[in-house]
Amino acid sequence: MDEARAWASLMTNLLVLPGLGSVLAGRRVGWIQAALALVGFALSAFWLVWFAAALVREGGFPLDGGPYLPLGLAGVLLFAVSWIWGLVTGLGILGESRRTPSGRGRSGAGGPVDRVPPGA
Repeated sequence: MDEARAWASLMTNLLVLPGLGSVLAGRRVGWIQAALALVGFALSAFWLVWFAAALVREGGFPLDGGPYLPLGLAGVLLFAVSWIWGLVTGLGILGESRRTPSGRGRSGAGGPVDRVPPGA
């Protein structure tokens, strides 16, 4: 994989959905990362909807966070774990692209440092 695609995978993992960039890079572990992120998001969203309904119903801020607060916190934790895992996987993909000759672009040129001056 070239370096530009590795960067795209890393950014997709960090900014779109943890695990999606890993899947696009051909890593099966991305499916687990994405599942964790989606479950974490669903749990957090469930608590948020309950909290908003309680806020409207009671006309005030529910101080205890409600009976679903542990689920909401577990959701945040699951999402955070999947995001960090996606970061680590994305950085690994980026590192691999830099170590392989094909990771330096389509021409294989590494940039100004790798160019040989004329007449050398």
